[in-house]
Amino acid sequence: MLNFAFLGCGHIAKSLIQGFQKNTDIKIFGYDILEQNKEWLEKNNHSSCSLEECIAKSDIIFLCVKPQDLKTLCDEIMEFNISSKTFVSVAAGVKISELENLLPSSKIFRAMPNVGAKDNLGVTAIYSNHDNKEMVKTFKFIGESYEVENEDQIDLHTVLIGSGPAFFYDLMQEFENRLDELLNDKESKRLVSIVFLSSIINAIKNGENLEELVESVASKGGTTEAALQKLDEKGFKEIFSEAVDAGIKRAKELSMN
Repeated sequence: MLNFAFLGCGHIAKSLIQGFQKNTDIKIFGYDILEQNKEWLEKNNHSSCSLEECIAKSDIIFLCVKPQDLKTLCDEIMEFNISSKTFVSVAAGVKISELENLLPSSKIFRAMPNVGAKDNLGVTAIYSNHDNKEMVKTFKFIGESYEVENEDQIDLHTVLIGSGPAFFYDLMQEFENRLDELLNDKESKRLVSIVFLSSIINAIKNGENLEELVESVASKGGTTEAALQKLDEKGFKEIFSEAVDAGIKRAKELSMN
């Protein structure tokens, strides 16, 4: 039995907990100062504990607070014996070197998961100054995970994979808004969206060439070609890349705070 403690039980922690709780070999504890998050833990059959109890009971401790709150949390953690503990930080932008200064004598990993973890469909990047094989294996239970070669790649992963779902949700929202012109029922629109996305997933899951897939839909002089030309005119791909760069810039800013 492995004991996992989550310090800070907001959105990303809840996604991780929902994914890991499906593993019966994992027992989960949580610490949070917000009453609503304590209630969520208890409602989901997990123990809401004091900080000291979470640290004492757990093998792996997940640091899931906001980057600006991490130093305060680590100062509190240092009041306890952590010499044999393993920490996993999901705080965007906070470097391993800073984490090791905040929590000396501990084994520390950076992990960047995304919200798909709650359905065991997450994608997580792992980085540390240690052997990452076991940590990569741990995160494979909640989806796909891999080790990055350098810490700068964590920032790119944070935006592409961590923030990425929000990009697609935003696009799908506009897709469903246009479906209003076809369907009035909200449930019907969502069903169409699900089937539509499933067809796309089926088309790419076997490694098909994306350019060829575009060509298979966009016949010469047709409606698809006209729509794609408008996207090109508006710089759709460039806008997407600029958005990713803006996210990376913010991650680097956070690392300097």
